[in-house]
Amino acid sequence: MPAGRKRLPTKFHILNGTDRPCRRNEYEPTPEEYADIPKPPAHPSKSAKKEWKRMSKVLYASGLLTQLDFSQFAIYCQAWGRLVDAEKKIGETNMVVKTSNGNPINNPFMNIANTAMRDCRKFLSEFGMTPSSRTRIKVENAAKKENKFLNNGIHQQAI
Repeated sequence: MPAGRKRLPTKFHILNGTDRPCRRNEYEPTPEEYADIPKPPAHPSKSAKKEWKRMSKVLYASGLLTQLDFSQFAIYCQAWGRLVDAEKKIGETNMVVKTSNGNPINNPFMNIANTAMRDCRKFLSEFGMTPSSRTRIKVENAAKKENKFLNNGIHQQAI
């Protein structure tokens, strides 16, 4: 039986302007947002930490990085770090290397890079960091947020 389309969090629907109370999951967890941007875990590579510092600011500002997302975001950054490190190794050697018998084969770092690329693509979509996944969300600027109900045409009716 096909699983169908993944459900989007209510936060995405609110940001996109497609929130409908009748479609909400009343039992959806609403994680507390960080008081500040979280620090990266200690174990990732330098490339992964660099990506953490770069993207955590963007996701935090959009309200898409919460305590529940910490592990998923750490996994994305680790996959990104592997991709960067593998691509550096490929650049230092070649895409094709020779075995001990002198036979040409694909550089083993190509497999690491390709796997990391696939993993990154999945996580990028989860966090709305691809062109197609970004079409599902809309982040309003501060001026519009203050007058959210007036800007959306929702007014109190006169009694």
